[in-house]
Amino acid sequence: MASSAFQKILVIIALVEALSAHSLEEEQVVQRPLLSESPCTSEPLGMESGAIPDSAITASSVYASSYVPTKVRPNSGSYWVPKPNENQWIQVDLSIHTAVTGVVMNGVSSGGNYIRTFTVLYSESGRSDDWAKLADVEGNAIQFAGNNGSRQQVTVTFPVIVVARILRLLPTSWSGNIFLNLELLGCRGLDGMVRLVDGDRLLSGRVEIYHDDTWGAICDNGWDMKEASIVCHMLGFLETEEATAVSFEESEEVPIVMNRVSCKGTEKRLADCPFLCTGTQQCNSSRAAGVTCKPNVIRLVGGSNHTSGRVEIYQAYKWGTLCDTDWDVTDANVVCRQLGFSGAEEAKSGAHFGQGEGPVFMNGLACDGSESKITDCPSFCWEDIRCNHTHDAGVVCRQGDVEYDSRREISHP
Repeated sequence: MASSAFQKILVIIALVEALSAHSLEEEQVVQRPLLSESPCTSEPLGMESGAIPDSAITASSVYASSYVPTKVRPNSGSYWVPKPNENQWIQVDLSIHTAVTGVVMNGVSSGGNYIRTFTVLYSESGRSDDWAKLADVEGNAIQFAGNNGSRQQVTVTFPVIVVARILRLLPTSWSGNIFLNLELLGCRGLDGMVRLVDGDRLLSGRVEIYHDDTWGAICDNGWDMKEASIVCHMLGFLETEEATAVSFEESEEVPIVMNRVSCKGTEKRLADCPFLCTGTQQCNSSRAAGVTCKPNVIRLVGGSNHTSGRVEIYQAYKWGTLCDTDWDVTDANVVCRQLGFSGAEEAKSGAHFGQGEGPVFMNGLACDGSESKITDCPSFCWEDIRCNHTHDAGVVCRQGDVEYDSRREISHP
């Protein structure tokens, strides 16, 4: 699956045995900043092709010698089968910073042995104090559906991009025993990716940018809303609250890598903007660039890429779905334009992209196409919504003519 060029740049460092032995007590799981969407095309990372070596695959336990961790490979002819207890995990060391967009999982559905749900942890070093969990806005670990027994293979797309060197999956519920084959999806062309650190939850913080396998900060000289808006768009937010400056002390670990960034405001990446081209960035202040992004109120979930999925909106501190009663392409056009696309290819009904959770917020939508937000459209207001999630509405947005390709769904408001 991996190209020869991909294999050349993939230099895997054998995982030190001690890294796989760290316990994962709740107090040891730390929060990571929100990470931007992947700047490159997602593809299999090498579990099946062998680009990820056996030495990089470890686990908390094995059931027997015939079910060792490397049997998790889809081409192994067998499965990873741990003892069916809590706190079992399978771990992959990716060696370099990698954007992981999701996983493809196989169980033995015909034999009743498969993972029902799982959570994800990730780390840059593997130290016991360096694990982060893929969490929702309240900080709770997200439980992903691994399989429901009706099919052997399921592709799970993460609601945000995980950038890490080490990824760990923890089964949380299963049928029979835990049988698992696994492929990771993602990419490694990460130059120019941005993240927020030391901020308030996931919406604000100091901006850091990735270059030459290093995260670096940005001097606040000339930093304004043009630059801040590009960062928020890269992170998946539709709008920006403000450009900020935060106290910062330069160190070898987090160097200043950009100074006097001067964007036009039309760039898709911060790395595409002009800045001082000096080998060592000299910042004449003790403040670094930061942003505060506005929370999103709409997202697409369950699609094969960021242009399609089940429509979900955020109201009353909850994500919920839309009912497909009278749902048509006029309504879908409003959703797609709100997300930054030029319009909709199709309106999908009957939970085409899978059933959501939480409330159903709107029923009988009657958009006329002029609305800027789906919540501006008329709907049934004086009757209780009796629609269930088998009628969740979805869209397929036009892939061309997108103002910001990075306006994809994220798992928080």
